[in-house]
Amino acid sequence: MNINRPIWLINLFVILASFICAPQAVAQPSSRPPAKILVGFSPGGTLDVVTRALADQLSTPLNRAVVVENKPGAGGKIAIDTLRAAPADGSVAMLCPDFLGSIYPFVFNKLNYDPQRDILPVSTVVEFAMALAVPASSTSKSFAEYADWVRSHPEKANFGHAASGGPTHFLGLQIAKAIGVPLQDVPFQGAAPMISNLMGGIVAAGTSTVGDFAQHHNAGKLRVLAVTSAQRSPLLPDVPTFSELGRKDLTAVGLLAICLAPGTPAPVIAEWSDAVRKAAATEQFASKIRTLGFVNAGSSPDEARARFKDMRNFWEPVVKASGFKAD
Repeated sequence: MNINRPIWLINLFVILASFICAPQAVAQPSSRPPAKILVGFSPGGTLDVVTRALADQLSTPLNRAVVVENKPGAGGKIAIDTLRAAPADGSVAMLCPDFLGSIYPFVFNKLNYDPQRDILPVSTVVEFAMALAVPASSTSKSFAEYADWVRSHPEKANFGHAASGGPTHFLGLQIAKAIGVPLQDVPFQGAAPMISNLMGGIVAAGTSTVGDFAQHHNAGKLRVLAVTSAQRSPLLPDVPTFSELGRKDLTAVGLLAICLAPGTPAPVIAEWSDAVRKAAATEQFASKIRTLGFVNAGSSPDEARARFKDMRNFWEPVVKASGFKAD
């Protein structure tokens, strides 16, 4: 064997070998089984859309396929049961709305889970603002005019919302408290029928997410009077925030987070948190949620837990003051 080959020839062999082997290495699929993200609501809904957009971006940072499984029913509580029964190895996660821990403990006398123990947020994913709207035919052109109208017509003052016991329900009650006049709440089975009745003038006002209202406001079919975020929404740049109007007590956003099963080891939590932050920061994900009025908001596990605690502290006195119970 000739061991005195020129260095350039040896280098050439190395380069050729790298070209031959590289495609094979790239094509190798991950040996890890797919991970699953549970969604406690029906396919095609907003939470489902957000989860699928995130799952599309998670496969690379997690180095495994990620699939979405819908477990609708009981306002997300069925999905929590599934998560609690899952192995604590990171193979099963769940998209958790903050209201599972910030509102549900105060509207249900009995829960099938302990929010402090069974909801383990590893990273927030998105935040979203809510809003107050009136029909396009309403004489109220601003929140101040709406408040005056409510005081002058308390017998007609009502508001529609997507579901009893949800954030938009309690936002309406907070608005009533700010105005100083009770508002009769009118629950609907989802945002779509509520908005249809709002545009038709069947209800005098409505509360929902900015994303639900934006296209109808911009088309002149209804009028959004104020939004709950700290800054104006890019979807509604002409609409002031409640904070701008001097109502900081009405400043609140909703949160969606990725949660893992109780008892998940710290390295797995860190892996998921890092992956979610990377996925949420991609333009592919941001562009899909932007039209929904959502903002990407990846975080560390500690930050996610702190945000959930803040939401609980915000909603607890509101819900308790209302006296509302869902069961």
